[in-house]
Amino acid sequence: MKKSVKAAGIIAALALIIVYGVFHATRPLKAELIEVKPQRVAQKIKEEGIVEAASERMVYSPVSGEILTLAVKEGQRVSRGQLLAQIDTRELEFQLAQLKAQRKSLAGQEEKSLQELREQIREQRLAVEDVKLELAKGEADYERLKSLYEAGAAALTEVEAAEKALERLKNELARQEARLAFLEEQAGSLEAAFPPGTATGRYFRGLIEAVDAQISHLEYQREKSRIVAPIDGVVQEINVREGTVVSPQMPLMKLVVPGDYEINVYLLAEDVLAVKAGMKVTLIQERRDGDHVFQGIVKSIAPAAVERVSPLGLVERRVKVSIRPEGEAPELRPGYSLDVEFTLMEQEGKLAVPKTCLFPYEGGDALWVVRKGRAHIQKVKKGMETDDLVVIEDGLEPGDIVIKNPQLEGLEPGKRVGS
Repeated sequence: MKKSVKAAGIIAALALIIVYGVFHATRPLKAELIEVKPQRVAQKIKEEGIVEAASERMVYSPVSGEILTLAVKEGQRVSRGQLLAQIDTRELEFQLAQLKAQRKSLAGQEEKSLQELREQIREQRLAVEDVKLELAKGEADYERLKSLYEAGAAALTEVEAAEKALERLKNELARQEARLAFLEEQAGSLEAAFPPGTATGRYFRGLIEAVDAQISHLEYQREKSRIVAPIDGVVQEINVREGTVVSPQMPLMKLVVPGDYEINVYLLAEDVLAVKAGMKVTLIQERRDGDHVFQGIVKSIAPAAVERVSPLGLVERRVKVSIRPEGEAPELRPGYSLDVEFTLMEQEGKLAVPKTCLFPYEGGDALWVVRKGRAHIQKVKKGMETDDLVVIEDGLEPGDIVIKNPQLEGLEPGKRVGS
């Protein structure tokens, strides 16, 4: 009897095991299933962009000197022509005074030289008059001796000597008159300064013009020492303070036009090929009350790539792309960071599945599909890929059911599958 009870128990246990095994073998495998439908697939990238002023103007020092007055502060609005800074001009004033005194000295020297020349002309005129008197006397002596000689009262040698003396006086008069003409040409008019065409005139005119040019330059520097705003704007940054000694072309401050901003982002060289001027982008500003999403448009693309260091410390070749916000943009200020999302490529009506659905198979790609409740391996041909999805160009039809996890335990061809 005991043996019969024991055999019955063993048979019952075996039956339970067989029933459990059959149930387990025929029970559908639970899996997350995806129904494939035509959809819009977009290839997007997201990069950080920095807000910068689209219109800005650096203000430089046109002259050397010490900043005497700094009339503005960072963040202050200014109008065109408003005083920004005043450079100390005392050194310029000293140089101007010195040059003006030098000019007066040159003018005095010119006048002194003219007076000396006038005196020479006066003396030369006297010399000419003296020679004329001597010449008149010599002519009278010659005529007298000539008459005496004709009357037999004078020797021929005396007449000849008088004639030679007369000729010398005529030559002397011509020489003295030529010298007088030269002096008068140098002086021009006794009532005017030296004419520019004369050597003396060119000499003094050149000296005075050189000094005048230096005076004009210093007066220009004095005028430019008062530095004013070239545009209406806001003072963004100031690089100097009162007492700073500056030199020409030293940057003093930057002015920006408020509200006129752009977002600059640096894209990898291989990504920028799909970006064109005029392309629309999505701008995302992180805020405590939630992300603010608005639109922008590509304004310009730099003609060349530059080296940039990534957050991981890698040197990358990237291209600067400038974005102009559109529509109702939030409050933006220079230095703010935004996420910029570019749609590099998009396709409509495509069958796409998560990348995790695919696995390598017979030298290509495949995924698990469910047909009539059972799992089957389906070879496919991939197309465009995004961060999450891959387009299936061949191997699937709209309405196909795909198993999301190809590594699911117990999954094999012909296995019953349910969700």
